[in-house]
Amino acid sequence: MSDEGNVLTPEHVFKRLIWRSVADSSVALEQLATWFVTGIAAILALLLTHIDSVQKVVSSSGLRWGLGLLSVALLFAVVSRQLGIALSTGLAITRQLEATLQSEQGQKLMSAMQISPRDLVAQMQEPFLWPLSAMMRKAAENGLVDYLSADKRFVKLFCLQAYSFWLQSILAASGMIAMAFSIHK
Repeated sequence: MSDEGNVLTPEHVFKRLIWRSVADSSVALEQLATWFVTGIAAILALLLTHIDSVQKVVSSSGLRWGLGLLSVALLFAVVSRQLGIALSTGLAITRQLEATLQSEQGQKLMSAMQISPRDLVAQMQEPFLWPLSAMMRKAAENGLVDYLSADKRFVKLFCLQAYSFWLQSILAASGMIAMAFSIHK
């Protein structure tokens, strides 16, 4: 069922409230991911700058596994952080746009428009280069037929952020465990 041309229903408003609340929790994961990036990078730097000393205590296979797992964990931490930044920025822009459009001036602007929503979507994506232009067009077209498409996208990004965060946590712990269990006796 398409939302195009209809008004927001109470169900729309309720779902938006719930989904935005979930997406808002991405800020906490982003902050944790920032600390993980810092911590993992510091551990890697320490291990690499003292590799000769570490090799005397940790087996070479344990060290390789540990460094490899920590490096991959660092990548997932960076991804989690980037997704958090994208989410917080997207939510802020969406809220600012909604506040503007719901204001008296925004309502006047919307009622004075002489172009169809579909033509406006086509014109809005013009200045963007590919692939952003295609992404903008698709997002805007989805927004015409599903008023909650942006909120659904925010929840999906939050899920990706959470999965990335969990993976980096597991990988970092595995890297440390691999090195700990390979300590020479």
